[in-house]
Amino acid sequence: MAYKNFDVSPVAGALGAELHGLDLSKPFDEYTLKEVDQALLEYLVLFFKDQSLTPDQFKSFVRSFGEIENHPFIEKIEGDNQIESLDLARDQGIGPPTSVLHIDVSMFEIPTKGAALYAVDVGPAGGDTIWVNAYTAYDALSESMKNFLEGHRGLFPALHDKVLNQMIKTGPDAFQKAGPFMIVPSEHPLVHTHPKTGKKALFVCPLFMRSIVDLNDDESDAIIRFLIQHVSKPEFQCRYHWQNGSIALWDNLFTIHKRVDDAYDEHRVMHRLAIKGTEAPTL
Repeated sequence: MAYKNFDVSPVAGALGAELHGLDLSKPFDEYTLKEVDQALLEYLVLFFKDQSLTPDQFKSFVRSFGEIENHPFIEKIEGDNQIESLDLARDQGIGPPTSVLHIDVSMFEIPTKGAALYAVDVGPAGGDTIWVNAYTAYDALSESMKNFLEGHRGLFPALHDKVLNQMIKTGPDAFQKAGPFMIVPSEHPLVHTHPKTGKKALFVCPLFMRSIVDLNDDESDAIIRFLIQHVSKPEFQCRYHWQNGSIALWDNLFTIHKRVDDAYDEHRVMHRLAIKGTEAPTL
């Protein structure tokens, strides 16, 4: 569709678009916000280049789309208790590896609705982010597979294999650090429906989904392997190269994303804010 308050440049056929002509340091008027909301529904992840925001301005932008969700297990920037600091050069400890495709906090009964990532200090190459369109991944399945998946739910614990391995290797200190991740697993439908559009999408999280309820281990493992391979296909993806001042805003429930781990020699600092979810995934 045509938009009046900004120009749109799609970044891939599957999803993602850059919006040009918006200054995120200034509040949106009602009509502009309505258009950005519509663009998010259409493209699922939006990118804004050449932005320069103070912490308060970054939070004000994100609050336009919902309440900020605080994740106490992620380090915050100095002097602020909400904006998360993601520094690739800093020791990441035993936290779950974000270089694996994932839906943020899918282990929660009500996962994060969306998120915004702000590139503060990135290198000239490497450290891109990939997003997957969970609608098109669902649409590409056979009708038989769709019908099968719609009758099943996945089990989503918070402890990834990497965390478990580190706990075993490191001992008591690791158990203490892993405390925030020791929560009761959530069950979510493998297929869910957008409350506004009525469109169906896969709810598959390769990082956190451990099994499929009501299947035996061999059956569950086989279906999960298939789903991970399926959502990893490049035709469902967009890949974004960061520059200082770039901001991404995405729908966390209907996309899957990961960091590309090819920038370990570079300094990569990102600021992140999550948007609190309001309802659990439902078919």
